[in-house]
Amino acid sequence: MFIAGMVASAARSTASYYIRGPRCAKWSLLFQIRRDVMHKAMSSNLKRSPTDAEIEQIDFGLIAKHNEKWDLPTSEVPANMGAFRAASIRVVDIDVDPELFAGAGPAESGLRLLVAQDLQETGREIPYEFTVPISMLGEGCDLERVFKCTPIDESENIVLYVHGGGYRYGSPASHRSLTGRLSGLSGLRCMSVHYRLAPLHPYPAQLHDAFLAFVYLLKQGFKPQNIVLAGDSAGGNLALSLLLLLRHTGITRTVCGLVLLSPWTDLVSSRSSLERNAKYDYLTGPPLLSPLAPARVFYAPGRRYSQALFDEMSHPLVSPVNGDFKDFPPTLIQAGDKEVLADDIAQLYENLLRDNPDRQDSFIYECYADMIHVFHQFMELDDAAVAYASAGKFMKGL
Repeated sequence: MFIAGMVASAARSTASYYIRGPRCAKWSLLFQIRRDVMHKAMSSNLKRSPTDAEIEQIDFGLIAKHNEKWDLPTSEVPANMGAFRAASIRVVDIDVDPELFAGAGPAESGLRLLVAQDLQETGREIPYEFTVPISMLGEGCDLERVFKCTPIDESENIVLYVHGGGYRYGSPASHRSLTGRLSGLSGLRCMSVHYRLAPLHPYPAQLHDAFLAFVYLLKQGFKPQNIVLAGDSAGGNLALSLLLLLRHTGITRTVCGLVLLSPWTDLVSSRSSLERNAKYDYLTGPPLLSPLAPARVFYAPGRRYSQALFDEMSHPLVSPVNGDFKDFPPTLIQAGDKEVLADDIAQLYENLLRDNPDRQDSFIYECYADMIHVFHQFMELDDAAVAYASAGKFMKGL
């Protein structure tokens, strides 16, 4: 039935394209079909969303198994961009003082607990993939050296990438095509982290894993000012939250730069693009009042909605649009004007400018006409190629 529904969606999309024309001027037939099929897949379970009165009946373990079954497919690093190797971080090798997290708002208790758990689970590892750009893989290159996660020289910049997927889907494997292009076009090596996913591992497990990955890079010899934080969608949220946490802990106030692709900046947003662009974007989901709202499944699965919950999810370490961005590093934001998060992303850019009136040129917002959420994944789009090239140029110039 699911496959039949997808086929029917593709057929309707094709008929609409030829009868009414493309939904947006830049949309090809293939793109419109892919958007509609993705939207259909995401909305297939939304005919009836449970209420908080039924919250005890929700099996979040079963939801996690469903998410794993329908996880994002594996992609590959384009051969002309670079290559990757899998590796992992031994958490036991990273010593974290839980007092660093004092005063970290809703993240504090969870981060302290996760540090304690890591001391008990001494065998835990954080997998990652290490991508090397094609420019470092020429004839006669030292493969062991370039694939080792240590600085080639003291001035080398490196990318720490955290993938998107609503904090419930995705992995470095699903984002190889994306990270491979960013690495190849920037000439920078890239570490893509396989952080834990909700709902089995709710907030702040993802923030904890990203924090450990950053500290690991420091232990390997990289300096904060040589680390570029990057991410798409939920990964954009995580990259921002990570830098805000690093500033809070005093580990560093800045990094080399930020690259944010359609970042999820506000988990409790009610801005108008949520409705205005619903007919264009593939993103969909139950409202915040539903216990199956993506933000609630990530932050507090099984917890009833309340003003206290809303306030916690508005905290900058959860919804970073509300953060203090004074002295933030150079930042590139890319988004589409037809995505449901468009207004939240624009607000982030406005806040960056507001907090840095003397450094306006440090922040770039590229809003692509007719494009939807993380349009970079649709390789057939001309705008995807333009965006990758722009991101590569930005990172190369840091």
